[in-house]
Amino acid sequence: MRPARQLFVVLAVLSLCVPVYAKSKHLIVTGKLTELATSDTQSTSWALRLNPVIIVDGHQLSIIEIKTRQPQKLEPLEDEFVQAKGILLNLDSADRPVLQLSSIHSVKYNNPGEDKPKFSLWSSIVDFFAPNPI
Repeated sequence: MRPARQLFVVLAVLSLCVPVYAKSKHLIVTGKLTELATSDTQSTSWALRLNPVIIVDGHQLSIIEIKTRQPQKLEPLEDEFVQAKGILLNLDSADRPVLQLSSIHSVKYNNPGEDKPKFSLWSSIVDFFAPNPI
């Protein structure tokens, strides 16, 4: 009887955890990181203005609020074009969707406001034979 009870407890716990995991959306998005104006001066809130705009479960998303344990680490990336990875929360409510951040970094050449470096066959040949410092 004891193994049957243990199996029942394990199945009950899994049945509670699986729907929560199934509702979460793992995303990798790019956009401009901006600080949101808040009435509370001690806390800062961050948002990502998506470029390109995405559609998730029929909702068109152009801005996502960023939730992180260490918001002070986002300050150097303010107004930068970044790539963020995380779990999308709060999609079904009327509020702005929230991305629980797992990682974020600046993206150098996908910024539409900047020129991309020019590529040519000659520049790649010169770079190949250029002396590299150790």
